[in-house]
Amino acid sequence: MSDQKIINLQNYKKQNSKKTNFTKKIMEKNKKMLFLSIAIGALLGLILWNYFVEGVANLDVQIPPSRNITYNEQLPVAMTTTQVANEFEKSDGKPILLYIYTTWCKICAKNFATINDISREFQNTDLQVIALAIDRDMEAEMLQNYLNKFGEFYFQPRYLGFKEGFIDFLTKKNIRYNNHVPFTVLISKEGEVLVKYSGAKNKNYLRNKIVKELYL
Repeated sequence: MSDQKIINLQNYKKQNSKKTNFTKKIMEKNKKMLFLSIAIGALLGLILWNYFVEGVANLDVQIPPSRNITYNEQLPVAMTTTQVANEFEKSDGKPILLYIYTTWCKICAKNFATINDISREFQNTDLQVIALAIDRDMEAEMLQNYLNKFGEFYFQPRYLGFKEGFIDFLTKKNIRYNNHVPFTVLISKEGEVLVKYSGAKNKNYLRNKIVKELYL
């Protein structure tokens, strides 16, 4: 190979090396910019969440002091679909919190504190809490023993003793129940579904929806 060809090959390698290094620098810069964009986006999302969702907690809203009535000594009541429908009718013009759970569901157990705290805090308001255990072959003593494990509780202990027609009733109320528990529904004073979700959410998410419906 001639000296000229060797020189040209060396120059090519140098130029190619410079291009490679330049490309790597561009890629590293782009990665940093992408990471920065994601971080800014996450921070902005957190700020918006706290302002629009969590922010209600900071508003000057006076909630009547709870009567702190507990139901630990009350024997749970078996409900039929008709009786549940009657509870809805009696609560016409008031917001309703419908909570469906089972005693074997681990997420339900973790979510107990949220429903219990809300039931206590809003006990002296127009909010109507209907908590229904839907276990198969449920008995009053079984549910009472389960609830008492959590200490004091502030909602009436009820279970769905006869499930016939229950899904049809929910459908008529525009509540699309997906057979997953826990299942939470907040219904407005006008009977519209404001919140509906399976599983558990942050307590303030549900609490602030209730505050908005009651006072804002």
